[in-house]
Amino acid sequence: MTNNFACTEQPEFRKNLISRINRIDGQIRGIERMIKNHQKCDDILNQISSVKSALNGVAKVVLEVHIRNCVVHDIKTGSENEAISNLIDTLNNFIHKPNKNLKDNNEDIIKKIEKQIENIRTCLDKNQCCSSILKIVTSIKGELNSMAKVILEQHVKNCLANDIIAGPEDKIIDDFLYTINKMMK
Repeated sequence: MTNNFACTEQPEFRKNLISRINRIDGQIRGIERMIKNHQKCDDILNQISSVKSALNGVAKVVLEVHIRNCVVHDIKTGSENEAISNLIDTLNNFIHKPNKNLKDNNEDIIKKIEKQIENIRTCLDKNQCCSSILKIVTSIKGELNSMAKVILEQHVKNCLANDIIAGPEDKIIDDFLYTINKMMK
């Protein structure tokens, strides 16, 4: 793929993306505070789901701009095979949900995510291609999935049974199912 064209150079796109990334960064810091303040697991999981949703929004915007600009540009300038191959790789990386072993604690995961958000800012500063940003978004979503899995396991082991015993049972189960449903999106 040719590197002399980058959709990240478009001022409105950059402004929109930076605004979205800043909000996500704030949400990540909010999750960190929630964990440190021992907030309810359901609340933390719902916030993680919100961040994943925001990341999906970033990915959709970046992917559309990437296809409409970078991929089209590369195809029109004679790099069709490479452009298509790179797009397929980008889509496969984005759609594939890696199954990773959980070895990091939540604080380490948050630090990784914050570093990856800085990597997105660096990509924008260097006018790198959108596929680089999409790879980072995929990585952040993987980290959030790891964090959610740890918190969900802790919640089921430590909170759910106690909450059901304390009651009201129907509300506890409804809240839990609502959280699970959001996590599955």
